[in-house]
Amino acid sequence: MYIILNNKFARPRRPHWRHLMPTNLKRRLYKIALISTHGTGKTTLCFEVAAELKKRGLKVKVFSEIAASAYEQGIPINENTTMPAQMYILMQHITEELRAAIRNYQVVVCDRSVFDNLVYMERRCGGNPFIREFLQGYAEKFPYDVIYKLPMVDDKMTDDGIREAKNKEFQVDISTRLDALLEEMRIPHRTLPAPVSELRKEWADLIVKETLAAVGGAAHEKTAPAEHKAAGAAAR
Repeated sequence: MYIILNNKFARPRRPHWRHLMPTNLKRRLYKIALISTHGTGKTTLCFEVAAELKKRGLKVKVFSEIAASAYEQGIPINENTTMPAQMYILMQHITEELRAAIRNYQVVVCDRSVFDNLVYMERRCGGNPFIREFLQGYAEKFPYDVIYKLPMVDDKMTDDGIREAKNKEFQVDISTRLDALLEEMRIPHRTLPAPVSELRKEWADLIVKETLAAVGGAAHEKTAPAEHKAAGAAAR
């Protein structure tokens, strides 16, 4: 087929492929990780954030620390862990992150990242350059959009029945090692501010606000109650 252009026959230009692509294509998975030593409230915060994001219409996956389910299966953790046990925990964590991407979730909220899992491994089993290199490559290929680090804010430790709640030295050592690893591997992260309330709700509010802004969450804000809509329609 030809068209007349400036008194000459010419083939019509085909539209560029980008113009043929649908405009509502889903953005890649937005991945959040909450990291810190144990007993700082990560798991509670994970589920609070996920619940708020779901209320705003986002498809969200959240999963608890893999060490918890591993412990229930008789896999050794904490001071008694082994290299096979820690590799199992690490690989299961990666599996859950990838499952979220495969199943087209919009947001995944991870209780820990591959990096703080690595800290527990290295504390018990020693450093392993191969594993560090593998995790660095994994995080580059499947990046975290934001890693939030929870601070240790008081002398109290949340007893989750999994980690050793009475072993303060263990908790502090993991925190120190995590800070060192984040610096050594140059891992971008944000430390949450010291909380001003006992329930630390401001942490959830901050993460939800930033996540909605990042994924275009304005469209997912809670809709107004039916009576407010009716009142607005009557006013018009």
